Amino acid sequence: MAQVKPQHYWRQLRSVLTAGLWDAQTPAKDVHGRPVSWSDLLRKFHKHCPGNPDVAELASQTQALSLLLSANYDGLDGNNVSPQGALVLGEECMLPEERIEEAMAGYTTLKQLDASRSDSTKAALAYYAYALRRPSDCLEHLSQVQDISDAQGFALTSGTTRSAPATLQVPGTGSDTSLSSSWTGSFVSAQSSTSIADISEGGAWSAIERIRSICIKGMSYELLNPDDPEKAYSTYLLASPLIAGAVGEIPASLPASFPNLSSTPDSSSFARYRELWRWAERVLRRGIILGARICNVSRTDGHNGSLWQLFQQYHACSANWPPQFRPEQRSAVVVLHLRALILKARAAPTPRSDHSHRWISTARSLVQEYRAILSTCTSFPKAGERNVKVEDLVDLSVATWEADGAIGEYAGWVIDVLWWATRLTFNSFRIFRHMSRLFYVAGDPELAKRTLRLYVQIVSKAREATMAEDKTATEDSAGLFGAGKDIDTDQNWVQTLVQGSRMLSRLALAETDARKAGDQAKEAVEMLEKAKTRLNQDDKVLLAGVQLAEAIWHVATAYTEQDPRTRTQHFEQSLALLKASLENSGSASTHHHLALAHLRPGASQDLPTAIVHARAAVEADPGEARHWHLLGVLLTASGDWRAAKEVLQMGANVSEAELAEDDPDPVDGLPSDGSASDGVQAHDYAAPVPETNGHAVNGDAAEDPASVGNRQPARLLEGDAVELPPSWELLQPLGDRPSSNRQEAFEHALQLRMTQLTLSEHVEGPEGTCDKWVDVFQWFSDRRGVAADDRRMSIDSRRASQDMRPASVFTGGEKRVSVPSDVRVSTAFPTVEEQPEPTNGSLNGPSMAITVTPASPMVQSPAHSRDQLNGDRRTSKDTGSSEKQRLSVDTNRGKGKKVREVFISGVHKGRARVTTISKKIGHNVGRHNSTHLKRSRSAPDFHAILGQTPYQASSIHLRQHVSIYTSQVDLSSLEAPPPPPPLPPPEPTTTLPRQKARAARDRRLLSNLWLMSSATFRRLGKIEQARGAIQEAEVRDETNPAVWVQLGLYHLALDDDCRALQCFQKALFISPSDVSATIHLCRVYLAAVQNRDKSKDGMERTDRDNIDLAVGLLSELTKGAGWDVPEAWYFLGKMYALQGRQDRERECLCFALTLSENRPLRDPGTAVGWCL
Repeated sequence: MAQVKPQHYWRQLRSVLTAGLWDAQTPAKDVHGRPVSWSDLLRKFHKHCPGNPDVAELASQTQALSLLLSANYDGLDGNNVSPQGALVLGEECMLPEERIEEAMAGYTTLKQLDASRSDSTKAALAYYAYALRRPSDCLEHLSQVQDISDAQGFALTSGTTRSAPATLQVPGTGSDTSLSSSWTGSFVSAQSSTSIADISEGGAWSAIERIRSICIKGMSYELLNPDDPEKAYSTYLLASPLIAGAVGEIPASLPASFPNLSSTPDSSSFARYRELWRWAERVLRRGIILGARICNVSRTDGHNGSLWQLFQQYHACSANWPPQFRPEQRSAVVVLHLRALILKARAAPTPRSDHSHRWISTARSLVQEYRAILSTCTSFPKAGERNVKVEDLVDLSVATWEADGAIGEYAGWVIDVLWWATRLTFNSFRIFRHMSRLFYVAGDPELAKRTLRLYVQIVSKAREATMAEDKTATEDSAGLFGAGKDIDTDQNWVQTLVQGSRMLSRLALAETDARKAGDQAKEAVEMLEKAKTRLNQDDKVLLAGVQLAEAIWHVATAYTEQDPRTRTQHFEQSLALLKASLENSGSASTHHHLALAHLRPGASQDLPTAIVHARAAVEADPGEARHWHLLGVLLTASGDWRAAKEVLQMGANVSEAELAEDDPDPVDGLPSDGSASDGVQAHDYAAPVPETNGHAVNGDAAEDPASVGNRQPARLLEGDAVELPPSWELLQPLGDRPSSNRQEAFEHALQLRMTQLTLSEHVEGPEGTCDKWVDVFQWFSDRRGVAADDRRMSIDSRRASQDMRPASVFTGGEKRVSVPSDVRVSTAFPTVEEQPEPTNGSLNGPSMAITVTPASPMVQSPAHSRDQLNGDRRTSKDTGSSEKQRLSVDTNRGKGKKVREVFISGVHKGRARVTTISKKIGHNVGRHNSTHLKRSRSAPDFHAILGQTPYQASSIHLRQHVSIYTSQVDLSSLEAPPPPPPLPPPEPTTTLPRQKARAARDRRLLSNLWLMSSATFRRLGKIEQARGAIQEAEVRDETNPAVWVQLGLYHLALDDDCRALQCFQKALFISPSDVSATIHLCRVYLAAVQNRDKSKDGMERTDRDNIDLAVGLLSELTKGAGWDVPEAWYFLGKMYALQGRQDRERECLCFALTLSENRPLRDPGTAVGWCL
């Protein structure tokens, strides 16, 4: 017991000092576990540890000074900051004048101790001297301390023994081992552990004394040498090794079984080492603030790299601190760290090749830390107030996202910050302004529109209130109600509304619902009118942006209204505004839209001028693939095929580079490399990269020293700055338009490759394009191999209910569809496995009846006979006599046998490769007893659904669960259907609407790709391969009207006009304004009449009805979506001729000829789009 008590009270005293329990009533425990006060602890220490009077006196005086210093703050942690701000040293750790006399008694007492025996006494004297406002005396005391920054002072050196002073020995220990360091701490046991985390043996308190001495030494230099911050900064850096050891050894949390040495209930890791963290935070913070004034954050070499080391250590230490610990000081350091990361990223000479910036993980972790601090130290603002710190964090987060590339897919974490900020602010225009932009680039236009309207409403009302207050307020009451605090700047107001107008114009052009498109176009012009109310006419750049947005609105209105009376006026006004915008401030976007304006049919059409503007757009912004695409399309209109091919290839390279920069699988903005900690990766991009022979170890090219030296220094703070600069200064200008997200970039790249294939087929013929189709499908598979759910809703969604189908459904000898019963349902593209064909002619397992509900088409089908539509087959095949034969581009009857024999094997091989690649893309059509392509057995037959007479529109258009695949079944032999199966379970709520929309767009793109390949096969004369491609397209998107258009052209190639007519009608049922379906439908009517070889007077009534119907359809089409399609005007003229209206025929044919001149290979609106 005699040995237990001395050890116990040694440990208790060290524990109390390390925890910094200066104001605790009962900080320790006696040997029986009962709480004891400070005085009792020191008394018992004197009693049971004789021969150590200096230790008790040092502890007593340290407690007394700490209590005197805490009188200036709300607590012992020193959460208060200087009135000048957190950046200013001020009177930190200094006593007020009224407390100096009281502290002098303790200072005198310490001087009476034998300071030569212990460095702890010298450190305590220095601490007192600084608190008494005597920095010179503080430095004098510290000059007597040897190796104040020796980080290895806690390490035991085996074989090295050293006599320690009597005050170092712990009574009862038989070891004579001492510290290898020259630091002689009065509280350090001769049996001390090698770990700073050791409290019982005094290692932790020894580290505290060292860090405290370094800190007050640096602060003394700051006071004595304000013009030489380098000296103080170098002093603060001495604490870095000590803090690094503390961070590595002190756990962030302690197990519940860990003994609590003090009597306080808080036994957390932070509470046990609280005094250590107090001084570590202070010394790191002062070092960071000085480094921010003198270091160049764009570099990490030498002296500049030490600042990044301090940032990293401060961030690592903060993981041990609760949010309530010094929130003001920590907020300042977090802001400086984020600013440093942003400036470092922007100063990089070239973007990283993998585009997965590692520094963003550290930035996100800092933002989360700042959020936790602000959630604790701020509250919802009162009336007339604003939560400035939360709004500053919002600006800082957006600036961080912009420095990371401003990629829409990586905006999720910033949007989370914005949502959080709405709970601590009241109608902040700043937050809604950022929300509108980020929601749109992240793929949520609905929320983008809502937040834009909120922004407009808040700023408009605040401006109205300010104007009203200015009229009635006196000098004393001016600004009393805070009405002007919610007013955004004129520049931000105009830029935000211009961006909103362009967003609404783009959405209007992409909208299929005419009413919604018109509403969005009207709202777009309203935004522009409001922007003009605060537009500075002298700001040419801003004025040019407004004029460009208004020009785009005119184009969007012309295409959404589809009003022939105002269309020309809109186009003329758009061109005039584009020219005015170019005069004020030319941009690549302005040149791009001017090229489109001069390509558009009408009086303004000027192909050479359009090419000039397209070239200017490419030169101004060579990284935009759509500029290259537009230039290539224009060159095809001029007939310069070689130049067009080269330009399109360059555009493909640009788009490929843009896609290659993106991380293939971003998870809410997280990069894919590095290790994660608490869900956030902590690898710092700013860490110095080791180099070998001038090359970075990680493979990145080392920076050129000359270029680094010529770079403009980036310092976080000015030399005399007392406040943090506002974070909105870091925000980049909004620019001409938002950058394309990954989905949009992929679509643009795919459209460009479609244009390349169209050009190749036009120049080389369809036989030279088959192999290139395989490459495009391979490219699509690599980019979107697991991007979309490829199941057919009409078949695969009912797999779960197969057991409800009676076996008697499929009876008889009719042709049936064989569907594998074990098709996997997955959001990823499954691999198709070979399935055995049933031998009994029925499906494996029970069957379910399929009920087809007939529906009436939107347009009444005209009365006609099969003879009228089919006509004389010989007449349709007669060369030179039929209009149909002259206009047909669907067969290759004119090609010789030699050409057919040359390409027949290549086409079959190419088709097999396309099918193989389609398995990676995904499709659930089984292959039965076949290792090669047999579409008649492996794919459904389209004839069955079209063989029913009279014509009824298939229920595919009304009920998604019935597909053209299932329509092969002979429904006449079916028994009464059983009750419908129960509804499938709802989809999980985790499926986001944006992911669904992206998957739907991918399926539509892939469907269109299959349809384009089908057209190539059809023009090559490979009819069966064309049908197979159409079937693949229907699998991907059964609601695509182009599927029925291509199916109709397939039947036209087989001279089956009746079924072709039905397909075109079904396409119009899905999309009543479909241009291709309308034109080909009227083409069938024209061919049917011409094949009968009868005069108008001899026409049957059904012929006249068909002609009148065609005239009505084409008249409506040429007024609306098909106003610039020459085929529509051509067939309208031919129909007018059959009606005997030669004057109208001449007008239509002349206009069709005009439209056909300077016509590019692809529609610019489909290929590139009418606006950026």
